[in-house]
Amino acid sequence: MEKVYTESTFATQAVKVDPLEALARQGAQKMLQAALENEVTEYLQRQRYGRSADFKGYRNGSLPERSLTLGGGAVAVRVPRVVQEPAGERFQSALVKPYQKRSQTVSELFPKLFIEGLATRDFEPALRSLLGAATALSPSTVSRLNQQFKEEFAVWNARRLDEEKFVYLFVDGIWLAAGISDERACLLIVIGVDQAGRKQFLALQAGYRESKESWLGLLQDLKKRGLNAPALALGDGALGFWAALPEAFPLTKPQLCWLHKTRNLLNQLPKSEHPEATQRLRALQRADSRSTAEKLARQLIADWRKPYPAAAANLERHLNELLNFYAYPAEHWRHLRTTNIIESPFAAVRLRTDAAKRFRTVRSGVHLVWQILLKQEQRWLKFCGAEKCAQVELPQ
Repeated sequence: MEKVYTESTFATQAVKVDPLEALARQGAQKMLQAALENEVTEYLQRQRYGRSADFKGYRNGSLPERSLTLGGGAVAVRVPRVVQEPAGERFQSALVKPYQKRSQTVSELFPKLFIEGLATRDFEPALRSLLGAATALSPSTVSRLNQQFKEEFAVWNARRLDEEKFVYLFVDGIWLAAGISDERACLLIVIGVDQAGRKQFLALQAGYRESKESWLGLLQDLKKRGLNAPALALGDGALGFWAALPEAFPLTKPQLCWLHKTRNLLNQLPKSEHPEATQRLRALQRADSRSTAEKLARQLIADWRKPYPAAAANLERHLNELLNFYAYPAEHWRHLRTTNIIESPFAAVRLRTDAAKRFRTVRSGVHLVWQILLKQEQRWLKFCGAEKCAQVELPQ
């Protein structure tokens, strides 16, 4: 007979108590309680029922029992009370603070798990299974703990940038599903390369699309906080940024991303032409000098002008912005041809934000992306030819 499965067949069962875990928690509870009692003894400078020359008060039972969540699970503790102390002096346990329900380590763990992909609604079932049924957890608890992101982001977003000089800027935008209905938010991101060849995450801001106003506001804020005029700024074809750049940093040269421009040009050609066009464009951007690249570009434009006038005009119109990277050290060219430096970290961002599907507010999306990119920044490698970054002449 075929076995019939009911809804209760796969119902979540109560987690069985592991004797080893229970013993460890029991030992932790006894040690913590003994440490709390010892704190009082050292404070009063006498044992229970004893006397001392320097009277600071006396024991008066303990506060109501509370459950304290530690890395190994939840344990019950009673914090001793001391009364009749001299004015201006009050006993306070250094181990367990007032109203504390979890260790600092556990509190710091929650935001990290959120960054790694654990949704707030999943914290309670996941961590109760690990830390025990008495663990004080709820979605609102985790949400309150994540509020620290707001304060930390505000400090980071207001920091000064004039201690170092930056030679290159990489900019891009990422779209997030945030807010109600089908609304989306555009996050504007800036990564800089300093004179030591280090890549640094400089700015993150929610903007209205990738408009000139949004980019100009971000660039002016960076300038106000001390950012110098970089030698070169790299980005895709977003018109808003290129319209804003001359107003904020008029002497900074623009460099269009070859990857984005190649895709744009291929969209103006029939598919049958894509293999040859891709090969010729790749040869153009990898030429050993600007003069060679310009020669290859003129040949390509001439070949396209009659059959594909839109593609020819597109390449001709933006050729200067595509070849500006040749003015800088050859060791840097591989980085300066594309915005891969900023696109690569986006892979980790998109993996996490896609899992979230939709953020309740734009602010929560900003804070999450900020934390992910800060974590990514720690693994970023230096520029190739990093020692030559200091040789790049900056606009005066």
